[in-house]
Amino acid sequence: MKHPRPRGVTLLELLVGLAILAVLGTLALPSMHGRLARERLNSAAEALAGDLADARFEAARRGAPLHIEVTPGTQWCWSVATAPGCGCSAPQPCQLKAVRASDHPGVRLVSGRSTLLDGHGVADGPVAAIFDSATSESLRVDLLALGRARVCVLHGPSRRYAPC
Repeated sequence: MKHPRPRGVTLLELLVGLAILAVLGTLALPSMHGRLARERLNSAAEALAGDLADARFEAARRGAPLHIEVTPGTQWCWSVATAPGCGCSAPQPCQLKAVRASDHPGVRLVSGRSTLLDGHGVADGPVAAIFDSATSESLRVDLLALGRARVCVLHGPSRRYAPC
């Protein structure tokens, strides 16, 4: 007489499967960390490019100049303001928008230049803001002469942006 073979998974097979999943998870963790840092960097650069485009539109809509104030450093920030010298370190009535380092953790604003958008949305000079992250990648945000913003890769691999 044959005994029916038991169905299901033994405890040993379950433990081996969990051990394999744990090893694969630890191998994937470093690449996931790099991916998150890269996405934070992209997000900060695109946010500045978007704010520059919005400011250009708003300056033309109002027919009045707007000021882009950029402050690099450890507590970096940028703001779009209606008055010159309206810094971004603390909220002020002259600010239309302000973005601070706490909005983009793990990203540094290495350098940047403040500029003026005239009542037609034309910039008085280029804004070259350089962002970097722990992944040793750097992105630059340029404000071209007619007020258009672009993001380019200064250092590191990127499939999303062209090299500077």
